[in-house]
Amino acid sequence: MGTMVGRRLAQNGYALSLYNRRVDQAEENIAQQRMDSYAELSPALGFEDLHQFVQSLEQPRIIFILVDAGSPTEDVIQELVALVAKGDVIIDGGNAHYDDTTRRCRELNEKGIHFLGCGISGSAEAVKIGLSLMPGGSQEAYAIAVKPLQALAARSVDGSPCCVYIGDEGAGHFVKTVHNGIEYAEMQLIAEVYSLMRWAVELTPNHIADVLANWKNTDANGYLLEITLNILREKKGDHWVLDSILDSAGQKGTGVWAVQAAASFGIPAMMITSALHARYLSSQRHIRQHLNDVSASQSKKNSSVSTNDVFNAFQLARLINYHEGFAIIRAASKQFGWNIDLASLSKIWTNGCIIRSALMNKFAILWSTWNDELILHDEVKAVIKSGWPGLRRIIQVASSEAIFTPCLVSASQYIAGASLRYPAANLIAAQRDYFGNHGFWAIDDPTNTLHHYPWKRE
Repeated sequence: MGTMVGRRLAQNGYALSLYNRRVDQAEENIAQQRMDSYAELSPALGFEDLHQFVQSLEQPRIIFILVDAGSPTEDVIQELVALVAKGDVIIDGGNAHYDDTTRRCRELNEKGIHFLGCGISGSAEAVKIGLSLMPGGSQEAYAIAVKPLQALAARSVDGSPCCVYIGDEGAGHFVKTVHNGIEYAEMQLIAEVYSLMRWAVELTPNHIADVLANWKNTDANGYLLEITLNILREKKGDHWVLDSILDSAGQKGTGVWAVQAAASFGIPAMMITSALHARYLSSQRHIRQHLNDVSASQSKKNSSVSTNDVFNAFQLARLINYHEGFAIIRAASKQFGWNIDLASLSKIWTNGCIIRSALMNKFAILWSTWNDELILHDEVKAVIKSGWPGLRRIIQVASSEAIFTPCLVSASQYIAGASLRYPAANLIAAQRDYFGNHGFWAIDDPTNTLHHYPWKRE
C-alpha cells in the first residue's frame, strides 16, 4: 500500500521523501529500490535514517505512515514525535484500532502535533483509479492535508473525490473497520453463491462465471463480483486454478474488531459474525477432515434450485449485510458524537474500495434523503418482501445437500428475528425474571416499567 500511495502522489505532481526502516538482510534500501523500479518515483528522495527523512520535509510537514497496526505503528509514531515540530501532520494510513487512534489524537494534540487516523481501502488498480480514504481526527490536520489526500482518491459515482472528513478522533479508522466487516460478509456470500451453483446445480466454474457475468448489468455488480469472474475462469492446463487452492481463508483482525464493536453497541451483526466464524472454521482442517464422512453421507444432489433464485437470495442478503454495517456506524457516531454523514460515506465507497458496487451507488442516493435504519426504507423493504421466499428455498436446498451457507442463513434469520410474528424472546425475559428477578416489560403497560411475576418455584 505504501508503494501505491507514493506512486499515486508522484503521478499527481507531489515532491516526495520516502523512508523505510532498515533491517539487515530483510529490509535494506527499500526506498531506493522503489525509486529505481517506478519512473514516477525517481525524483523522490530516499532515506533509511528517520531524522534525515524528517529534516528533508518542508513545514508544516505531512507524514504518511503505512506500516502494520499495533506496536509497529506505535513505535514509528513515538520516533516521529521526537523529531517533528508543532503544527506538523502525522497520518496513520494503516488498519489501526479506533481506540488507539483516539488515544493518539489526544496525546499528540497535547504536544501541538496534528494527527489523522485515515482508513484506506484499495485494490491492485489503486495507482490507476485511486483509493477510498476515510480520514478522521483533527479537522485542522485535514484542512492542511486535504489536497494530497484528495489526489490519492478515486472518483465517486458523482465525480467527487472518494475522500471525505469522517469525524473526530477514531472515526475514520472505525468506519474502515466496519467497511472490512461488510467486506468479510460480501466475500462469504459470493463463496456461498459459488458453492450452491457448483455443488447443487453442478455447474463448472466457467459456467458459474457466465451466470455471474449476467449479473454485471444489475445492482449485484461490484469489484468483488468482477474479480470472482476472473478467478473462476482461470485454468492451468486442463485444471481450474481454484481447485488447487486449499479451502482455508485467513483474516487479519478487522473482522474481529467489527464484531466486537457491534456487540459493544448492542447492534446485531449476524452476517459479519457468521462470515468471521466461517473463516475460523475453514482453518480448522483437522476437524473438517474427521467430519467429512458425516457430511458426505447426508448429501443429496438436488438441482431444483435456479440461478435466478440464487441471484435474488444474494441481493437480499447483501441488503441485510449493508444494513448491519451502517447500523454499527450509526450507533458509534451517536455514542461518540462523530456526526458521520452516511450519504457522504456511502459515496466514497462507490469507487476505489473493495466493497464498491452498484448497490453502494444506490445506498449513497438513499442515505441523502433518509435518516433512519435503511432497512426501514420502503424500497429496501420491498426487496426483502419479494425476495425472502426465494432465500428460504435456497437455504432449504443448501441444508438438504449439506452445503455451508452461514451468511445466507443469517440474512434470512435476521428477517425472521426482526418479525413480531413468532415471539420467543418473551420466554428468555421470563427465565431471567425467574432465576434472577431481572424483571420484564409488559405488553399492556405503556409506562415502560419493569414488572416481576411471583413464579411458582419448586
